[in-house]
Amino acid sequence: MSLKKYSIAIDLGTTTVAAALIDKKHNKVILEKSSLNLQYPEFGFDSVKRIQNGLNIESVKKLQEKALLTIANLLNYFIKERSIELTDINEIALAGNTAMELSFCGYPLADLSKPPYKPAFNIVFPEKINELKLDSGSGVRDVNLIDVNLIASGSISSDNVNYYKNFVTLNSDLFIFPILDGFVGGDTVSSIYYLDMHNKDNPVFIADFGTNVEIAIGNKNKIFTTSAPAGPAFEGGNIRHGMLAQGSAIFSIKLINGIFDFKTINGSKIPEGICGSGIIDLIASLLREKIIDKNGRILPIELIDSESYSVVSKGFNNEENEVIVYKDNKTDIRFYQDDVRQFQFAKSAVKSAAEILINKYKIDINDNFDVYISGSFGNYIKNENIDIIDIFPFKNKKINYIYDSSLEGCKKYLISEYCTRKKDISKIISISKNFPLSGSKLFERLFIKNLSWQ
Repeated sequence: MSLKKYSIAIDLGTTTVAAALIDKKHNKVILEKSSLNLQYPEFGFDSVKRIQNGLNIESVKKLQEKALLTIANLLNYFIKERSIELTDINEIALAGNTAMELSFCGYPLADLSKPPYKPAFNIVFPEKINELKLDSGSGVRDVNLIDVNLIASGSISSDNVNYYKNFVTLNSDLFIFPILDGFVGGDTVSSIYYLDMHNKDNPVFIADFGTNVEIAIGNKNKIFTTSAPAGPAFEGGNIRHGMLAQGSAIFSIKLINGIFDFKTINGSKIPEGICGSGIIDLIASLLREKIIDKNGRILPIELIDSESYSVVSKGFNNEENEVIVYKDNKTDIRFYQDDVRQFQFAKSAVKSAAEILINKYKIDINDNFDVYISGSFGNYIKNENIDIIDIFPFKNKKINYIYDSSLEGCKKYLISEYCTRKKDISKIISISKNFPLSGSKLFERLFIKNLSWQ
């Protein structure tokens, strides 16, 4: 009989699910893997659409099933790569936003669809994998009701379906990071825990960029949080040629002597689109070259002073101007006026939310506090571009980047002493206060003001 000696850390993201395999004997991460959430092909970046499709027990099962199947794929990879047994996994720590955690557990999302946008009851998460609610409203726990379309499409193999069935019947311990309030979920708690914010003397600020942007600032005395309704632009969503950070996505780009010099993730010279970090670089370049004015308008060629006017083209039927990022006989990647607007909405939401939170925390933007950015684009962003795109109310601060702070928190939890980690999580919950922005007149005023570039 094999001795159980492994644990799994999981960041259950809206678009991407990331996992880490931890050797408990040596208390170290031995393998990591991420994959597209199987919910994504149907729901894309849209959190609202997920909520609308998970209003009751029966409908939320579809979301739950796809999340579990995604995790089964990742577990199958670990098992094959390390020649271990599924039953060798004795503990799992999972974090995600509020909607993802609730749907993972099979809890309806109706309360997130209406004010005050938070569960109307105290959530009690299961503490074992085999305690997950899988009854589809029937009261019977059935692991055999698999979406046949997923198997037919090749999204999940029959082999992995078996892993799914075995996974959901595991007696392994399960820890789901608690929801703070409303749309500030366990992924934010995990990030706070990873940064040890709750034990620090000086304040720590973190913005976690995903489908929305969760922001926290705090120290050992108090922690304030909020969720900025930024939308998915920072992940490439709602951008005409935007895409996830994968394949031949442009992740780095700059304008030199009127020509775009770019890099793609896989090294291809022919891009497929632009991911989040590339969009930030692009906006910064267009602002630097004064191709975009302070109101976000792509200027006509005759108003552009530099030689960079060559990247600007008049739109179809002489409509709004657009920027030609890359063009050959087969590929035409452009950045449109609507794309600039989407980015303005996103950056203004983040800046306004951060401004409110910092003011409520009663510190000055020039005070000494550490700043962290978490998100898939983190390692690719240039510090100077953060200031140019005007995403935060402070300038000239050193930005520390973390690829996935939520996953890091899950990993830290699994390699920490039981009593210490429980005490830490309890303290975070006890000293945290969330500030919802829905219906806030101050947020609305700041949002309008911060749409422009200063």
